[in-house]
Amino acid sequence: MEFILRNIHRAGVFGWLYMANLFLGFHFFTVHYINSSFLSGFVPESQVGLLFASANALAVLALGAATIFLNKFGNYHTALVAGGLDFAAVLGLATLTDPGWLLVCFALHTLLVVVLIFTLDVFLENETLDEANTGNVRGIFLSVATLASLFGPMLAGYLAGVENNYQYVYLASALFLVPFVGILMKEFATFKDPHYPSFAPMRTFVTLCKDGNVFHIAVAQFLMRFYFAWMVVYLPIYLHTDIGLTWPEIGIVLFLMLLPYVLLEWPAGMIADCCLGEKELLAIGIIITSLSTAVLFFLSVPSIALWGIVLFMTRVGTALMESMTETYFFKHVDGDDTDMIGFFRMLRPLAYMLGPLTATILLYFISLELLWLILAGIMLYGLVHVKAIVDTR
Repeated sequence: MEFILRNIHRAGVFGWLYMANLFLGFHFFTVHYINSSFLSGFVPESQVGLLFASANALAVLALGAATIFLNKFGNYHTALVAGGLDFAAVLGLATLTDPGWLLVCFALHTLLVVVLIFTLDVFLENETLDEANTGNVRGIFLSVATLASLFGPMLAGYLAGVENNYQYVYLASALFLVPFVGILMKEFATFKDPHYPSFAPMRTFVTLCKDGNVFHIAVAQFLMRFYFAWMVVYLPIYLHTDIGLTWPEIGIVLFLMLLPYVLLEWPAGMIADCCLGEKELLAIGIIITSLSTAVLFFLSVPSIALWGIVLFMTRVGTALMESMTETYFFKHVDGDDTDMIGFFRMLRPLAYMLGPLTATILLYFISLELLWLILAGIMLYGLVHVKAIVDTR
């Protein structure tokens, strides 16, 4: 931890971006794993996936229009307005009681977080001039955010408690946006925007398909996000309702589960830069993810230690996948490739739209625990695309 903070201090503008990403990460991950359980208080559990699908469909549209706002208002003002609106949306989730308005606030939060992540990517890519250091820069960027992914869900479990006090969790999430916006105003008000080409999804998709390496790494990224979508929506509900763990216990399990992101993503990015390249580590990550996810089908005891260990292994795999797909992709794009960055970031809401929608349909025919076996099989498909890419070393 001290080593990471020392490098942030030396990093100058990168350091401020890392800190902004840390606060945005806490804002996002504090509520990330309670959203589905919170929403299940207003709609049947079998329909929660449809809410996620609808909200992320709006996020896809928002990313599609992002370059319009960037060219008109600039990346700084786009980030600032999105941050302010997201603050209001999450504050609404903490204080409102009308189901209709709560669903509106959830949808706004979902799409605005995607926009904020995109704007940070634009800031970071315009500061990264040496592509040979992309793995190191992206590794630190991801590791800082994953500190939030580690402690955010644990904080949520503590705040929600055994009484399911979700309003405290959303209030904490809103407060994390205050220093994020403060950093933007202090350090990026004079940011010089490059020209942002208009985003044409079909044209960008065709361009992406012509570059086989970028296409295959994008598919791997999509599969990983599809995996996250199923996990985020259905794992908390499964642990809380079917297995019988309380939110403080789930917070501990999620803490153990997410440890690999802090331990592995930055070292993996450095190893990819200097030694192996991304292909081998990505394949290993997919195999570990698939095998450990299949094990979840056989777990039925409410053991914090057992669930923590198995879920830890699932994230060993996805930590390698995330670091390698991010590093490989951003070695192939520049800061003014906002159409490609936008499409790459669109994969997340697209996966969070299609993933829950697919699971919702499947749950009409199968039980919830069978989703883990199906998900394990889907992840193995990623090896086909990993085999097709040309490694960077």
